[in-house]
Amino acid sequence: MIVYMYYYQILLCLGVVTKNAELEGIIDEFRRIGRISTGNTYIRWGRTTCPSETGARVLYDGYVGGSHYTHTGGGSNYLCLPRDPDLVNIVGGSRALLYGAEYELGSTDSPMSGLQNEEVPCAVCYTPNTNVVMIPAKNSCHNGWVLEYSGFLMSSHYGHSSRTTHVCVDGEAEGLDDSYGSQNGALFYFVETICGSLPCGPYQDNYELTCAICSLPPAMVYNEPNNDA
Repeated sequence: MIVYMYYYQILLCLGVVTKNAELEGIIDEFRRIGRISTGNTYIRWGRTTCPSETGARVLYDGYVGGSHYTHTGGGSNYLCLPRDPDLVNIVGGSRALLYGAEYELGSTDSPMSGLQNEEVPCAVCYTPNTNVVMIPAKNSCHNGWVLEYSGFLMSSHYGHSSRTTHVCVDGEAEGLDDSYGSQNGALFYFVETICGSLPCGPYQDNYELTCAICSLPPAMVYNEPNNDA
């Protein structure tokens, strides 16, 4: 319905069609009751704000949580937890466990080195753009797409028991409320490539991966990138 309405407005502006009273009434009714919504959401890992320059706004911000790095069970994904949880105390039974997350960044000359052992914040962002994709190993977007933010691909350590998904942490990440202290829990490490089964040439051993969060504005026509260029 939304797509038809959009193209109807375009054709109306171009003079290809004339106003249709019945359709105009339907559009007005949808607008009145607030049932027309477009856009998408994404998590901005490492920040408590959303990039206002792209039109994004904060749905909520909070704390990153996940399974303890030594545990073999539990969830394998990082979560963006709100600051005002609704909790229930259930008696009896076994449990999965959820911990806070910390940056593990290594040497003092690495990006974001000042955040070593600090807790990781997050923000759930709403964008009016209709599609959102995380592109690993790129810090820019294809033509026609909007860069929401760029940064570094991060995940758990390859030698730890707990595995996590890969997420794109903002290149201008911050700590959580000036927190500091090595309590561990869920951990964030840079991701680097090992070439071999991964093609050597475009990818090189021991180089860290960047990432980009890209969104597509409404009704944009996506042109497939020319890989021969």
